[in-house]
Amino acid sequence: MLVVVLGGIVVKVPQGVDDRIALLIARTISERLKTLVEINEALKDSRLSEEDAVELGRLAKKGRGKYLERRYSSRR
Repeated sequence: MLVVVLGGIVVKVPQGVDDRIALLIARTISERLKTLVEINEALKDSRLSEEDAVELGRLAKKGRGKYLERRYSSRR
C-alpha cells in the first residue's frame, strides 16, 4: 500500500497501483476536497434553502434538455 500525503490529506492507494497513478489519484482527491471547502465557504452565508437549490437545479436541467432537444432534433 502506498501512502501519499498532500497538504494534510492522507491517501492510501492499494499495492500494485503505479506510483504515478497513485500520485495523480491523491492530487485529484486533494483538489476536489479543496474545491468543496471553497464552495462551502462561499455559500456559508447563503439564504437559499436546500429545497430552493434543488428546484433551481431541476429548472436548469429542464432548460438544458429543451435546448439540446431543439439543437439536435432537427439534425437528421
